[in-house]
Amino acid sequence: MSIVHRCARRVLGLVDAWYYRRYRLRTLGPVLFLGSSTYHGPRIDFPDGTVLRDQDVIGKLHFNNASIAALGEGSMHRVGFRFAKLMRESLRQLHEAALNDPSLRDIRVFQGVTWIPSHGEVVGFVSTPMPMNWRTHLLSAHFRMLSWVFAPANKIRERGNTEPRLYWLTRSALANNVGKLKSQPHAIRDMPRDNDSAPTQVEA
Repeated sequence: MSIVHRCARRVLGLVDAWYYRRYRLRTLGPVLFLGSSTYHGPRIDFPDGTVLRDQDVIGKLHFNNASIAALGEGSMHRVGFRFAKLMRESLRQLHEAALNDPSLRDIRVFQGVTWIPSHGEVVGFVSTPMPMNWRTHLLSAHFRMLSWVFAPANKIRERGNTEPRLYWLTRSALANNVGKLKSQPHAIRDMPRDNDSAPTQVEA
């Protein structure tokens, strides 16, 4: 790893630490942080019947970039397998928190934004592209930097695809599929880029 790469990783690590404190995120297992925010947008109807409305509180999922970097070098398959194992553990902890933490009682939907290729349909995630506007372009540039600094496999860094995508996971889908996190070793892998179970947005 070059000196420039090490310095960039250190700087972005400090930014991550500041972001964690600023937004009072909580750690969920090895690769996820959880915060909350108010949803602003059109009504969304999810395939399991969950409805998300404007002004609803949602759980915000953030990846732990330092943990992803610590996966080490290797083939995309090996790195993906290690990432999937850590993600299963984080999702199990998300399920436990959703069940037992009173502060999460009113949260019906969890949302994340990432450049990492689509994963997790079998445990309830659905993925949708972000609208193409200036914010999305800025986010894509930010993700290119994160990919260069934190992606653990050379082939992942070389792909250059940092299209931001929204990931949605309802409380109901997580509860219904949590058993798969224990029984299926590949439960987080190989989700198609777009899928027939995408949520439906209804303009207010």
